[in-house]
Amino acid sequence: MTSGQVIIHLIVPGAISQEMAIQCLTAEEVDRASRFRFSKDATNWISCRAQLRMTLGKEINLSPNQVPLVQSEFGKPLLAPAYEGLHFNLTHSTELALIAVCPDGPVGIDLEKNSRGAELLGCESTFCHPQEIEKLPSDPQLRATQLLQLWTNKEAVLKALGTGLSYPPEQLRILFDLPIRQAISEPPLPGIADQWLRNLNHPLLVDYQAVVSIPTAATSMDIARFDRPFTI
Repeated sequence: MTSGQVIIHLIVPGAISQEMAIQCLTAEEVDRASRFRFSKDATNWISCRAQLRMTLGKEINLSPNQVPLVQSEFGKPLLAPAYEGLHFNLTHSTELALIAVCPDGPVGIDLEKNSRGAELLGCESTFCHPQEIEKLPSDPQLRATQLLQLWTNKEAVLKALGTGLSYPPEQLRILFDLPIRQAISEPPLPGIADQWLRNLNHPLLVDYQAVVSIPTAATSMDIARFDRPFTI
């Protein structure tokens, strides 16, 4: 991929056989999968991890099981030195996964079922800034939709910045009214001004809220499912 480009890989967890998926993993990852409590969770994790390794391996010209993955201080998966110039992030549900890849800086991505919005009702103070709460509609359905939008945007940008929810999301505000959506934080969070937020639209995402946080240096973004590109 080239500078300025962001590619979102849309992954169906069961798209490859378990035998093929396991061959893409390290021995440590296979052992980790064996310790999942439920086999369906292990199967999903193995498939997503394998396709992450396949995606990254193609970009850096390594076999999937040789892709050198490490973790940041807050547990964000990264490529080891010598390959750290390629940034990526993964999010997944039971049926779908998304991998964002970019050579220009950190990326973060979040995927949530639309139905999850109702679960956020009553939890406003745990992740919404007070000014955001003031603007929430009173209608339960509209409120749930807006809460899910806030949640996915905050998850995406905090994953991009590598803190995840270790940074209090209620200290962030999502500025939806800007020409290009951004987040701000109080106190200022390093790197946040260098991120843009975008919703993802694809026929397979109609039942989801999907948001990606990308570097301001990015100039194009595409969604690809296997060999079928979908330009947005």
